[in-house]
Amino acid sequence: MPSPPTPPLAGIRIGLCRGVSYGLLDSAEHFMPAMRSLGSRLVRVNLYWSQVEPEPGRFTWDVVDAFLGQLDPGDEAWVTVCSSSPWATRRATRFLPSSPARDLAEYRRFVGELVRHCGGAVHFWQCENEPCVPLLWAGGADEYLAQLAVFSQVVRKAAPDALVVLGAAVPAAMFARESGGDERRAGYFEGIVRGGGDHFDLFDVHPYGDPYAIPALIEACGSLLAAHGAVRPIVVGEHNGPMPTAFPQNLPHLGAVLTEHRNVFLGRTILPDGGLDFDRETPAVADLYRRMDDLPPTLRMFMAGCPAELAERRDRILREELVIRTVLLLAGGVRRVACFQLAPEAPDTGGRLNVRSLMFDAFALMDYENGTISARRPAAETFALMARELADACEVRRLAADRPGLPTDRPGLHLYEIRRETRDPAYVAWSRDGETAHIPVPWRSTGRAGGVTALGEDVPVRSRDGEVVVPVTATPVIVGPGVAP
Repeated sequence: MPSPPTPPLAGIRIGLCRGVSYGLLDSAEHFMPAMRSLGSRLVRVNLYWSQVEPEPGRFTWDVVDAFLGQLDPGDEAWVTVCSSSPWATRRATRFLPSSPARDLAEYRRFVGELVRHCGGAVHFWQCENEPCVPLLWAGGADEYLAQLAVFSQVVRKAAPDALVVLGAAVPAAMFARESGGDERRAGYFEGIVRGGGDHFDLFDVHPYGDPYAIPALIEACGSLLAAHGAVRPIVVGEHNGPMPTAFPQNLPHLGAVLTEHRNVFLGRTILPDGGLDFDRETPAVADLYRRMDDLPPTLRMFMAGCPAELAERRDRILREELVIRTVLLLAGGVRRVACFQLAPEAPDTGGRLNVRSLMFDAFALMDYENGTISARRPAAETFALMARELADACEVRRLAADRPGLPTDRPGLHLYEIRRETRDPAYVAWSRDGETAHIPVPWRSTGRAGGVTALGEDVPVRSRDGEVVVPVTATPVIVGPGVAP
């Protein structure tokens, strides 16, 4: 029987992923205070079958209870359930890739025990993460669909107020046909949506890559859902950028690294018996470090021990893109957006000579200090600023480029209004072409206008006949009543 239409998600929330291995590589630490310190009340974690049922019929709840015990009223919990087991899945592993269950009845029992144990504390239950990526799911679309059907049935019975999230799509899958890409990815979600539209309530997409591809990506997701009569809200369970691959000058140096990532993830080699090698470095990344002084600055800035000026350049780009990506997603109608990631996977994630470190270390917003997640990186301040200004947001919309007062020859100017439930609107603006412009922003508030950049710098704004005039550059500016660094 088809499921009823999913009700609209109330309000807008931006949040954070804890990581991909909560409680798997180290103890399940208390991290929600760090989340809340940044204004995040939406949290996403991955849980693995191997953690919950390490042996047939023996359930261990330490990690699950450590997570549930941190949640307060008002938090929204999103759990991605990964079918990774040394005994219950076709490919034996504690970690990745997940794979189809040997017996769907065993899978049904596992999911049921997990969901019932959580007692309604989890708002979003997701079946796998990016199943179109072989590194993350060692099965086909048909096998994923069979598991999704079981997953959704169990969740809807055990937690009727929760929503089921489809395993996330990636840009390479949504754009594969038009770009002449991997045919396996091109049809992956089409088959799942066509055959399984009744088995999920939310469609997740992870918009890594070019931030300005986000509007087209959201449109592609919506078109796919509409084409198969499965219109569902689109959510984002992960995003951040850029990665080293975003810079063309880096690509000639990354060929061996990108090949190597097929066998290694998170810096831990997956062994044949399903164990994890915690200390394995990867040769291609080690070779990059040996040649570090000869590499382009845009690659060196992602490497541990790079010069301070390169680290500052990297952090500036990350902070600018954090605002740009978030605003473009919300303006596209997405109402739940989780940024990857809060902090490193564990206090000691081993060396830095691995693919995971090179590609993702820069994304952590916070670091461990004296064994707890408490030290903020620069991008954490930007996230906290966005969370504060979006706390009661109900809509983000782009103001028309032909609005009176905007330069008509500057299509690269972006101006967005944040409509809020309990406060007057705020505005976000930037110049994609990098050239400075002074643009008028409508002002419907009696409060004093303030402005701050994505980097936390004060922005002088001046009032003029019901508007405020804002200097805009490549660095996004947030303007609103009382906005200040």
